[in-house]
Amino acid sequence: MLNEITTIPRTNRKRKGFAAFAAFGITMTLLAGCSQTGTSEMGAQPNPDSAAIAPANQTEETNAASEKDNPFAAAGITDPKAFIKMFEAVKTAVAANDKAAVADLVLLPLRVNGKTSMEITTKAEFIEKYDAIMTKPVKDALAAQKVDDLFVRDLGVMVGDGEIWFGASAEEPQAYGIIAVNLEVDSATK
Repeated sequence: MLNEITTIPRTNRKRKGFAAFAAFGITMTLLAGCSQTGTSEMGAQPNPDSAAIAPANQTEETNAASEKDNPFAAAGITDPKAFIKMFEAVKTAVAANDKAAVADLVLLPLRVNGKTSMEITTKAEFIEKYDAIMTKPVKDALAAQKVDDLFVRDLGVMVGDGEIWFGASAEEPQAYGIIAVNLEVDSATK
């Protein structure tokens, strides 16, 4: 009899644990149902967020179209024409050695990586250190870079083997410009 008494509470505990688990599952299912998009069977108004959700095939088609129309989308760039215009302006300003014009096309703070890395925080500082930042290898990589051959990823748009990186500002309308310069690019990738 003592064994029967000790096994009953264990069985009850298992049942209580299962009941609590089942209640949790039912609650989560109900909560999930409350947040579904679209209209309910009762004829309620559509959820305003439902427009943001598209069928999987439509989303893939839209993404393919946006990548075709905007090859810089992966880098968060929303206006490819404005980005190309800025890129060409940087190439022109660097070729002309127009330090002030290049400084205007830098998104600050600018990260400069080399033997000793630095962060440039003002246009005046960039102009002062221009020759140490815009070295011959950096200028050559930029001059040789064609828009159609730019490497694009979520971190930005890369020139050459990584000598210069371009990006976009977070605010709207976006500003585009140089976000990083790498002075010592791994020659094994060349």
